Amino acid sequence: MASVGIIGLGSYVPPHEMSNEDWAEIVETSDEWITTKTGMKRRRIADKDTHTSDLAVEACKRALDDAGLTPDDIDLVILATSSPDVPLSSTAGIIQEKLGCSDCGAFDINAVCAGWVYALDVGARFAGTPGYDKVLVVGSEIYSRILNWQDRTTCVLFGDGAGAAVLGEVEDGKGILGSWLTSDGSGSGVIEIPAGGVRVPIPSDNFEEGMQYFHMDGRAVWNFAIEAFPQAVLSALERVGKSLDEVDLVIPHQANINIIKAGMEKLGLPMEKTFTNLHKYGNTAGASVPIAMREAMDEGLIVPGSLVVAAAFGGGLAWGANVIQF
Repeated sequence: MASVGIIGLGSYVPPHEMSNEDWAEIVETSDEWITTKTGMKRRRIADKDTHTSDLAVEACKRALDDAGLTPDDIDLVILATSSPDVPLSSTAGIIQEKLGCSDCGAFDINAVCAGWVYALDVGARFAGTPGYDKVLVVGSEIYSRILNWQDRTTCVLFGDGAGAAVLGEVEDGKGILGSWLTSDGSGSGVIEIPAGGVRVPIPSDNFEEGMQYFHMDGRAVWNFAIEAFPQAVLSALERVGKSLDEVDLVIPHQANINIIKAGMEKLGLPMEKTFTNLHKYGNTAGASVPIAMREAMDEGLIVPGSLVVAAAFGGGLAWGANVIQF
């Protein structure tokens, strides 16, 4: 089977920006507290008429341009999101229609903040097989719509955005060398939106308790993430027969600067071996890894020959990593 890799990469964030000072006018917090605890300074927020699919389409267009392809070249669209346009049916299908991909399959993956890493692995298994020459893997989120803007423990953390990759055949020895994915369903309640499924359907009296909004146990997430991040990196490298010394750059999920620092320390790697942009965008959930990867490439940190590990962790609990030879 042919080697499969990223042949086009694009990202998009909405133009409206909110600073820590803006958040301090909404909830009891401060720029100093947010910066110290998270490393975040600004986030991008989509306007009310923009949907998750709209951000995705913009990122996909840029990825297609980067690959020198058109929508008709795409055989499959895989969307990683936990903030879909609608609960049913798939937002990937909406993207396929808006983008103008003809005769093209489409489906969603929900692994929350680990979603794009999961989707990249799935996409790589399709790409290059009969009927799937080119696969579009996109992560897109509008978390600003699913947050309780009165809950200062969560609302200041997230931003909106999208990132996309076109997968196709690359020369032998390059591309997506392999992935490592895992999950622990016993922690499913650590990060969740309690209402909106069959367990607590809409409408529900529980909406008065804010069950329709994003909930997170911050301490439990910290304890999970500082172990999951380095575990994913090391496990993925072991699976493909690569060592940590060979890695040029680690692209982590942009959850929190202190989580990233703790994970890199556990790996024994300097912060110069990673890339962060959460100070500009906050946590964009399933979109954070491809947005960061695109910007790292733009800054010359990813070049032909670079060995990159993309690692993410999030609700489910789910975590994993991809090893990519550019």
